[in-house]
Amino acid sequence: MKTIHLKQLLILLLIGLLATACTATTDPTPTLAPTLDVAATPTLEPTNQPPTQDATDVPTPTTNAAEPTAVPNTNDLLTLVQNSLPANAFDGLAVLPLNAPAGERPLWAVYSQGFRNFDINPLPNHFVAIYTWQNSSWQALAFQELNSLDANNFGPDYLNEHTVNQVDIDPAHVWLAVDGGIGAHGGTFHLLRFDGSTLHLEVVSSGASPGVGYLEDLNGDGTAEVILREHDFYVFCYACGVRYLNFRVFTWDATNERMLEVTLQPMLMGQQGHPARHPTNRAVELANAGLWQQALPQIEEAERLAAASDEPTDTFTLTWDAALIRLYNQAYQAELTHAPFPLLTNIFYGDYAAALDLMRGYGNEQLFSTTPAILQGTMAEGYTQGLTGYILQQAGAAIAVPDLDPATLAAAHYFRAWATYLNNPADPQIAQDLQQAAALNPAEPLYNQVALPTANRIQFGAGETAATLTGTLQSQGMAVYTLAAQAGQTMTVMLTAPDDQARITVLDGQGGYVEGQMSTTFWQGPLPDTGDYVIRVFAGEAAVDYTLQVIIPQRISFAPGATSATVQGDVAAHVSDDYILAAQAGQTMMVNIDSPNSSVLLTIVGADGIPLTNGNMSGATFWTGELPATQDYTLRAIGTLEPANYTLTVAIE
Repeated sequence: MKTIHLKQLLILLLIGLLATACTATTDPTPTLAPTLDVAATPTLEPTNQPPTQDATDVPTPTTNAAEPTAVPNTNDLLTLVQNSLPANAFDGLAVLPLNAPAGERPLWAVYSQGFRNFDINPLPNHFVAIYTWQNSSWQALAFQELNSLDANNFGPDYLNEHTVNQVDIDPAHVWLAVDGGIGAHGGTFHLLRFDGSTLHLEVVSSGASPGVGYLEDLNGDGTAEVILREHDFYVFCYACGVRYLNFRVFTWDATNERMLEVTLQPMLMGQQGHPARHPTNRAVELANAGLWQQALPQIEEAERLAAASDEPTDTFTLTWDAALIRLYNQAYQAELTHAPFPLLTNIFYGDYAAALDLMRGYGNEQLFSTTPAILQGTMAEGYTQGLTGYILQQAGAAIAVPDLDPATLAAAHYFRAWATYLNNPADPQIAQDLQQAAALNPAEPLYNQVALPTANRIQFGAGETAATLTGTLQSQGMAVYTLAAQAGQTMTVMLTAPDDQARITVLDGQGGYVEGQMSTTFWQGPLPDTGDYVIRVFAGEAAVDYTLQVIIPQRISFAPGATSATVQGDVAAHVSDDYILAAQAGQTMMVNIDSPNSSVLLTIVGADGIPLTNGNMSGATFWTGELPATQDYTLRAIGTLEPANYTLTVAIE
């Protein structure tokens, strides 16, 4: 019996020893070493905030299948980085395990997420940092703020948890693409490259819409390119949905270790005589003029000729020209499937035939109008200046292309005439473009039968500073007036019509709106340039009689050292002469008008619109008082029942 009990005791002792050995294995989540290498992390005031993201443990590669290495805890990594940042700098942090190049130590990326704190000064920039687990501690390798490479781009205001992604470009490096948000709906894009010791900002862009950048192999060489969407999303308005496309493309130049921007380029003289040179260069010429549709068959012909030729080809130029031209063709074709205003999108694409088809649905009397029917109820309604600016840009570029086919050239002249008309119906360029279009394609009815309004030139009489004109407009009619003026002069335009059934606009000689105080029937402001200005009067739904008054005051300046000035003039009955002078708040001004029988009255109005005296109401011919503001003041000599001469004296102390 004693022998049996001894064996049982030995067995129990062995089982206990085995159990003790099993419970003594290494803890899979060891604590960090007391001393950590954080030299590359931001050197900011530390905090003790816990990380805001639940990190996961990511196993590291094993060096020996029989002897696994310790698995680092990325929660500890997030705590380490969080403690190096100002309190509440970002909504949180995130960690991304990386696929390291062959032979490289295991790597993790840590990046900020959520919104950056706009209450902190200086404003913190979102960032990406690279860490490794080495010697039982987290080691910082690189840190990069997501700011700008130049003043035209901006860092993100917002990053989400999945905004940083590792991408494949060159296996010798670690590449990270970062898509961020900025402002109300803008986007940012950053491409970073880690070379083992440094994070490099290789490509940076920002735009008015999300999705600024993406990666795609454009030229079929197996390496992805970076494509930036730097489009104009505000052709009319952001929500209008009409976009002017502008791509930038970058490819990795491994020899020089840089991202290289590729652009449309002609074949140089070294390819002189190569059969693909002429169609390549023609394709580039057309594409640079926005004629993407016509550029595509030219570059396809160049590719065919190059493939059939035994001569050495500049394949870099040809390949990238073809890739860029296809990129724009595919993008504009996609735009046209849902274009809210296809007329302009077709012009952007260079398809003037399709754009002209849309115009043919209307007569010229509906197109060359104050309210073109083709714009009514569309995204373009109310955005005439944006529309005409783009048409003038695109049509002008097409017209400049030598040896353009007659149909496209005629259409470009017609669209330039139409856009010019919408800006300034008095511009002589309109008739010239219509004549060119009709000569190139006389069978097209749209190029003929355009009734253009006659511009009426305003000229002041000798010594006069104003003119009054009257007229009648039919429903939706327009009258056009031009006058010459000098830079720095102040002009006032006033329209009188029953029930305000007419309105005015003031344009410079190039068709741009002139800034100033304005309503539908009043405009006042300084003139920026010397030259012609255009005043347009528009009728509403009903015919209307109107009176138009245009005033350009004569500026009064004192001689050096003088405190007063005198001017003499003649004024017709019920007409006024206007003068303008600058004065300062607190000065005392005295103004007197001397005329036979005191028949010329005095009105003084500040640039702020506040009258100091009103001769029409008070019969005043004299005023003196302290000036309320530093500004220009208008002195108006008003004729009454009959013409009269007068002497105006003004003194300021």
